Order: sequence, then structure tokens, then C-alpha cells
Amino acid sequence: MFTIKAEWDRLRGVLVHEPGIEMFYGVLDPESFLYMRRFNLQRALLEHKKMQDTLKELGVTVYRLKDVILDKANSDQKIMDYLKKLALESIRFEGDGELEKQLQDFEEDINKLDPESLFNIVLLKPTVITHKALGTSESTPRIINEEPLANLYFTRDQTIVTDEGIVLGRMSKRIRRRETILLKLAIESLSENIIKEISEPAFAEGGDYMPFKNFAIFGTGDRTTIAGAIQVSDALNFNEIVIAYNPVIQANDYMLSMHLDMYLNTPMEGIIVSNKKILQSTRADVYEKKEGKYVLKERTNLLDFFIKKRFDIIDITLLEQISYSTNFLTIKNGQIVTLDSEKNSKYVLEYVNSRGYMDLSNEINLEYTKLKEDKRFFPRKKEIDDFGIDFVIADVGELTGGFGGIHCMTMSLYRN
Repeated sequence: MFTIKAEWDRLRGVLVHEPGIEMFYGVLDPESFLYMRRFNLQRALLEHKKMQDTLKELGVTVYRLKDVILDKANSDQKIMDYLKKLALESIRFEGDGELEKQLQDFEEDINKLDPESLFNIVLLKPTVITHKALGTSESTPRIINEEPLANLYFTRDQTIVTDEGIVLGRMSKRIRRRETILLKLAIESLSENIIKEISEPAFAEGGDYMPFKNFAIFGTGDRTTIAGAIQVSDALNFNEIVIAYNPVIQANDYMLSMHLDMYLNTPMEGIIVSNKKILQSTRADVYEKKEGKYVLKERTNLLDFFIKKRFDIIDITLLEQISYSTNFLTIKNGQIVTLDSEKNSKYVLEYVNSRGYMDLSNEINLEYTKLKEDKRFFPRKKEIDDFGIDFVIADVGELTGGFGGIHCMTMSLYRN
């Protein structure tokens, strides 16, 4: 059974999605697809493959979402039938001619299609539009892919792996809403059960959840609602839970702090990485479990909460934070896989400057100069050395163009 009690326990397995043609659509229209910027797709794919290799070298079993589904569909008729059902729900026929017959013909022919073709139909959601050419018997076809799943490679967000099992989330953004159907199919293909599914109108995403052995923290805001966090809490068995209200780094731009893992993470038991000012500004409601229910214990902020818990805090600059320094993946107690925040900070500086965020730009440009002089960009921090934390850097510079780091790109399946 896939369960996780603490983020620093030994990571045994992850689920990833190796990007394909769907990422192309995100590069065509970055903002609509929730991307930060356009980037080199070939290099991004190579980075993803190398990230997978790095995880394997560190002893982590890597499951690729597409392979998991296709392999199971080839050997299990139940999974194959479900994939066909999803494909039928994902394709539409419009235009001239007998549309009902076109759909009927497709339904009759669906048994001729291979699992990968069916997967791609779900991935891209095509609408087939056919028009008769004037004066001829020929037809002019057009294929429009509606809401292709360009963010599917961020496999952290569609599920929440708790100490009791897997919860299927509900995505806040319409462009990502359909991703959960493929994650559900992948989990079933791994012969695992989903213990709960988030229901409307609540939203809950995996990047807004982090377990700390005796307690778990939810981030709430643009992507996860309080109602969503409460629904997930029904599938938890921690002594305490914390509902944090994700901070706003820049007014009207929630992408810079969209999830909890964009400003908080733990590389080792008793240690967190974050920006202290951000932690202090993050409101937090602490609930304790009494008679099987979580009841409000106190209202505080995340900084005071962690100080009270006697956690050591590796304080990073705001620039390092919004350059995904906290978006690392902990492999085991005291070992992480992380991106190079110095390299990624250049992309973030470009983004902030292009948006005209002058106050934020001035602040983080000063931080960049100081970090550059000291050569102390995360993870090359004195505190990392002092605590004996081992780090492996994975170059995901192009992949971060989709607005996320290594933690976002990996669904941790089980730890022990």
C-alpha cells in the first residue's frame, strides 16, 4: 500500500510523466497553459530523462505514467476497457455530414486502436471538424485539440499520498482539471486503491500538502481550498494538522507562491528550508485530533509554529525561494535532489522584470548580487554543510519553464 508518514523517510518509488507532444501546446501559449515562459522542448525532455536516471541511481524506483497505463492495458482487459471509455469521452466530431454516424463508426472501430493511440486521445482531447469542399466530393478536415494536458508532467499535484493511502485531488484550474483521470488510471494500473476522491466544490492539490511524522501541513489559497484540505484530513491519522494560508509574494500573481512546496520543504528530520519573513507572514491554524476529529487548537504563523516545534530553519532569500529552492525532493533523511537555484534565478529575474514588479525586482536583484558575491546560492549554503545534508543537483532549467521544480515533477508513492 502506498503511504507516506514523513517527507524525510526513505523514498522508494515515484511516479513521473515523461513529457510528450502535449508540452508543445504549453510553449505555444505559455500564460494560458500556466507556464512561466517558452523554452527548448528537446532540452526539456533530455533533462527529464536525466532526472529519472538520477533518481534510479539513488535507489528510487521510477514509474512512468504512460508506460504504467499502456503495459497494464495490454495485459488487463478491465484497464483496456476503461481506457477505451476515457477515449470515447474525450473525442468529439463536428462539422458537415452525419456526425452521429462518425461517432458510431469510431465506437465500432475503437477495438482496432492500440493503447497508446487511446492514451493520446485522452491526453489531447481532439475535436474532429469536417467540412465539405464546395463543388467537389472531397472533405476538408481539421483537428482541434481542446485543453491538451500540457501540465501533466507535474505529477505531484493530482494526488495526495497520506499516511493512510492515496487521495485523488481535484484541480483548481480548468486547464488541468482532466489530469486526475489519467492519474487515477495509473494508480489502478499499479494495483493500488484510492481511499478518497475530493468532491465539488472543493479543490485540493498535492503540492499543497506535506507530512512531518507527527503532523501534516496544508497550504491553502489559489490551488487548494480550506474545504479541500478538510476533505483530505478525513483520510489522515496525524496527531495534528496545520492549515496554512499561502502567502502572496506579489499582488495578483499567485504563481509565485501557488503551492506549499514553493516556499517550504524539509531535507532532514527537525529541519526545514524556507524564508523566515515569509513564514512569519503565513497565517496558520493548528488543529489537534480529539475523539477522531480535528479541532482548532491555536492560531499562529508558520515561523512561530516551527520554532515551537524546535525545528531548525535554513533561512533562504526571497530570490532563492521563488527560484524553487524549496522545491527539492528528499531521498532520505539528510539527502536531497535539487535544482541549481543560481541558474534558475536568472529565469525568475527575467519573469519579474518583464511583469513590471518594480519593488520585488529591486529586492531580488540586490539579493542576487549578494548571493553571487558570496557564492552561496542554494543548495551551496553554510547551513547545508553544517547539518551534513548531502545534495545532488539535477539540471531541470528548461523544465522549470512550466512553473515548477523537481518536487512538482514527482509523485512520491511510498517511503519507509
